[in-house]
Amino acid sequence: MRLLATLLLALASSAVLPGCGQSQGNHAAPHAMNGLTPPSFLDQIADAPFQVAYHARRRVWQSFQDASGPQTLEYTESVWSDGQGHFNVTPEQVLQPAMNPQAEQVFLLLQRSREGFLYRLRDFRIRELNAFLQSYTIQDTGKVVDVAGVNCNCLRVDPANSAPSYWELDVDPSTGLILATREFGKNAQPVGVVETLAFDLNPDLSSVVLHQDLAAVPFTATTAHQVLGFVPLQPTFLPQGFTQTAAEKVSQGADDWARFAYTDGAETLFVLYHRDPIGTTPASEPSGPYTLRIFRAGLWSVAQATFGRHRIVALGRQPGDVLAQVVESCAH
Repeated sequence: MRLLATLLLALASSAVLPGCGQSQGNHAAPHAMNGLTPPSFLDQIADAPFQVAYHARRRVWQSFQDASGPQTLEYTESVWSDGQGHFNVTPEQVLQPAMNPQAEQVFLLLQRSREGFLYRLRDFRIRELNAFLQSYTIQDTGKVVDVAGVNCNCLRVDPANSAPSYWELDVDPSTGLILATREFGKNAQPVGVVETLAFDLNPDLSSVVLHQDLAAVPFTATTAHQVLGFVPLQPTFLPQGFTQTAAEKVSQGADDWARFAYTDGAETLFVLYHRDPIGTTPASEPSGPYTLRIFRAGLWSVAQATFGRHRIVALGRQPGDVLAQVVESCAH
């Protein structure tokens, strides 16, 4: 299951997705929402991870549920950005849970293979400012905190739909970089922390190998068949506030997939679709002509469906049953 999750996350997060990982600039000025005035540096946050050259050593802590019950994961990593859209994420040491050296090495290698996902999607990001301001409220708490020697403004972000989760962000106002993120779930219980332990601008990148994406080819409803060789199924149901930001072809081995990206301004949801060629799908499958599997990859959920020659996958931080609705809406 780990290898399947790694493959799906790589397909979902490879390449630069407009509005879903790298901002395209030309943002409208932040506007007041629900009586709160966003901080003046808000429009820098979306672009900063890709336009600021920096190095950060970080501690990552996550609490989540999987099939065996509550889990805690804590490790350190180093991150580099060249300020031109390229980056490197190198996991360093597992702090929790206790692992033997071989298990830790396997974990670090898997995390390394998820580099694009980790940098673009794991942590809180403003992906599209106008959509974000429609779906979330943000306020400057007035606190100034020291993070790795940098004075940061502490912001609080709440979903506009009164969901129980919220975030606290420590942001460097001079660059727009988020240097610490604290995510809280039900009853204000912490579920995730990413904090910078060491930080420097304009690092020496001469020995750093920057991330290489899978090639992605954009398509439209008009060009889909020409680009993909088939017309992909798309969801007719999406969680509230989500709109499509990209449609691209990505390839894994000999298989071409249609990848659709959606965002509510901060969270991201992906739908992957592949149609097997005629004659390559068994007439029947052990679990029946239609299968639906739901599993988790850390804080992310995955819903994977197969019916006939159609393979559909939805990935996001939404509950599994919500992603199942997204997948099933493709088939209707």
